Amino acid sequence: MSMMQNKGCDPAAIREYLALCARDGVTLRSFRLYRKGKTLSADFTPHRADDRMHLYSLSKSFTSVAVGIAQEMGLLHVSERMLDIFPECAPPEISENLAAMTLGDVLSMQSGHEVCHLDKMRLSEDAVRTFLAMPVVYRPGTTFVYSTGGTCVCGAAVEKRSGMKLNDFLQAYLFSKLGIQRPRALCLADGRHCGGTGMFLSADDVLKFGMMLLHGGVYEGQRIVSEEWLRGATSPIADNSSNGTPDWVVGYGYQFWRNARGGFRGDGAFGQLCVVLPEEDTVVVQLAEAANMQQELSDIYTLLDAIDRGGSDTDEPIDAAHPALNGAFLHGSSKEIASYQYKENPAELRSAALSVGADGVLTVRFETAYGVQILRAGGGEWVESSPFLRYCNPSINQLDPHFGWIEELHIRSSFAVEGDTVRVLCKHSDTPHTQTFLFTPDALRISANLGDLHPQVKEIPCR
Repeated sequence: MSMMQNKGCDPAAIREYLALCARDGVTLRSFRLYRKGKTLSADFTPHRADDRMHLYSLSKSFTSVAVGIAQEMGLLHVSERMLDIFPECAPPEISENLAAMTLGDVLSMQSGHEVCHLDKMRLSEDAVRTFLAMPVVYRPGTTFVYSTGGTCVCGAAVEKRSGMKLNDFLQAYLFSKLGIQRPRALCLADGRHCGGTGMFLSADDVLKFGMMLLHGGVYEGQRIVSEEWLRGATSPIADNSSNGTPDWVVGYGYQFWRNARGGFRGDGAFGQLCVVLPEEDTVVVQLAEAANMQQELSDIYTLLDAIDRGGSDTDEPIDAAHPALNGAFLHGSSKEIASYQYKENPAELRSAALSVGADGVLTVRFETAYGVQILRAGGGEWVESSPFLRYCNPSINQLDPHFGWIEELHIRSSFAVEGDTVRVLCKHSDTPHTQTFLFTPDALRISANLGDLHPQVKEIPCR
């Protein structure tokens, strides 16, 4: 069982916050708070402090800092035209709008495109060429359209001018100075790093990044990026007032959102947050599984207000664990539960055999077209396994260039038996996702709390 580490914050305020998260469907994985010298830290079992998780679009804010560092090095400038950075990628016919598009326009989500074109870019032989070939409907710099593909091109600009992969550039000029070990980062099919998504970092890593932002580009006395860059990058450059809910309509900078409460943030799908409130001397990092990110932010603001109201400021530990399913088998005995044969399916699962060992751990032995794969789950505890499966990993599939390939699922699982049904609950250690494998006599049903799965693997009929 893990406990929330609390230094100086009212335990009643924390409990109130945990209740809000439970009410609002925010499944916490990791939480970090620095506020005026007070700190909170928790990793909610089965998640661990060293888990490095897919940040989705929170990755964009790291690309912004990379562009800022590259600009200070004289490698590029936000006023440069995209066609001057990538002349070799220009389409045969160049429209007036494309000719006017600058790096700053793309960084502020004002490239002039009508939609994000990442779906066309991700498997392209040349993602930048594909991006520049898309119709530029609006005058660049005038219309906010959120575009992960645009961020990928900004990262590609850093790669082009520095001669380094984006992740190598970030390692040399950002991560190493923050004391962060080189992270995993996804690439597009053309070999360029995604830039707009695909960064894998821990909550502690993101907190270091947030503290650097809070202190104007300085971390532990070492300047990493200029205060001038951050001031501009976190200002409301783009008007996104028609974009949605309160924290998404108060302006957008260079890959940073402005907060309704003040300050700014980076955020990623399903609840990944790095919220910086300079006027409040506060950084909040939350890695979570949340369907409603506006509600997630609102609950964080409620926590901050509750902390400010005061009360007991003891360092009383607070439980930070997700309960495991309690498989009803006693240790010391082994039991075969069931076996199933499956009809042809895109996941290429042929059969599954379920058994519980003397240690009380369930083993699911999948026979697949690509070999035997093992999923393990604990009864009343979380057990790790890493099966390779096709189409079974929840994601925003259009953002994943490898979607549909056989992927390794890094999961911690527990199980329960309910009559002739076996339920396996899986918490992914490297993505925000929770999913369930439900084994029944008529079908295997695979579901995800959030994210997507191939439609034909959500229910795989038995023969």
